[in-house]
Amino acid sequence: MDWKLPKMDELRTMVEKWKQAEDIVIEPDESAKHYRNLLLEIHKNVAGTLGIDRVDGHEYEYDSRFGLEMYEKMHITSRTASDDKFWIGLGVFAVPDLVFWRWGPGAHERFYRNSRRIWLKVLWWYIHLSWQGNREETERCIAGNSTDTIVQLVERSGPHGYRVELYRTIMKRYAEHCRRTGKEERLFFRRLMKLNTARLAVMEPSLCEGKEEGYVGQLFAALGNQN
Repeated sequence: MDWKLPKMDELRTMVEKWKQAEDIVIEPDESAKHYRNLLLEIHKNVAGTLGIDRVDGHEYEYDSRFGLEMYEKMHITSRTASDDKFWIGLGVFAVPDLVFWRWGPGAHERFYRNSRRIWLKVLWWYIHLSWQGNREETERCIAGNSTDTIVQLVERSGPHGYRVELYRTIMKRYAEHCRRTGKEERLFFRRLMKLNTARLAVMEPSLCEGKEEGYVGQLFAALGNQN
């Protein structure tokens, strides 16, 4: 979708007006209606399943479920998903009210300000980088994580972008680790992703013994969590 985006100062003005409004009223054009209807239907389903009318206290459950639904139903390519203009357009032209519902007054950077924190983009990439071949296995993989897991995974793309298969292997191994310990370990995951970033600067996972699986095993062993 080739959105004709406003300039940055106009975006700031738009978002500021929405912030001060009691209700956000938009009239999406034809290019945005399809996405608005799709995303609002996903929101309705997720909020209904969780039994919530506010996100407070349910941030990860909402984001992960919403991300899964969006990933399966939106049908976009990785190339489109890498284009900030696509995601900014969705937030601005299709569902600004939904972005504010999720993020409240602090929603500015979730529209456009920080490329790695555009909300809809972040959720799509979280699911893409965690995908285990089907929805059931992916849900099992990401169950029990937190919004910090999303941040640590998506914001560490590395110097050459996301290495999708490697990240999926990391997420699978981390899920197994959490099931074994019986808890989600945020500090451990942060250390894991920091170590991965450092090692990728000097190592090529595909050249390690066992390739990506072997490389990821080395990461866990280095952190004292050898299976």
